[in-house]
Amino acid sequence: MKKVMLFVAAFLFSVGANAATLSLKTFQSSNATQKVDIASGSVVLGSGLATPPKEGIWKSQFDLKSDKTTPVKVTWTFNPDSSLASGWVKFKSAPDDFKTFFISKVASFSFITTLYENQLSLLNFESATGKALNYTVSVSAVPVPAALFLFAPVLLGFLGLRKKHALTA
Repeated sequence: MKKVMLFVAAFLFSVGANAATLSLKTFQSSNATQKVDIASGSVVLGSGLATPPKEGIWKSQFDLKSDKTTPVKVTWTFNPDSSLASGWVKFKSAPDDFKTFFISKVASFSFITTLYENQLSLLNFESATGKALNYTVSVSAVPVPAALFLFAPVLLGFLGLRKKHALTA
């Protein structure tokens, strides 16, 4: 049993070591200033200030890349939330088509998608309306193998119960 536990522990550590490295760059904006706060790593952050003219339209676009094909969670956060009237979140990662989401009067919006290895992806917030507001965008790699940390102990527990039941029978 000790050998099995050591094997499982070694396996979990080896799986956790293969996280993707993401990179984020500003692309273009209109009626907004944007910057990249954290440019690379397993989590990347961008932010900006939208300053549309009197309930006008603004846009913010970022370029996103990954060194491995990986699922990512993308989150846009708006502060204050009452200043965002509406807008379109658009995401394009080759070879997929654009994923488009319409949002209205929310404090934050998130979705999970796939980044493909060494493919440039576009992350846009377009045709946004509302008053001046601060916004942030966060992209983080979703570690799919992390589920093993929850699944492995349960599986080992069931094996232990089965063995205990066989010994008592």
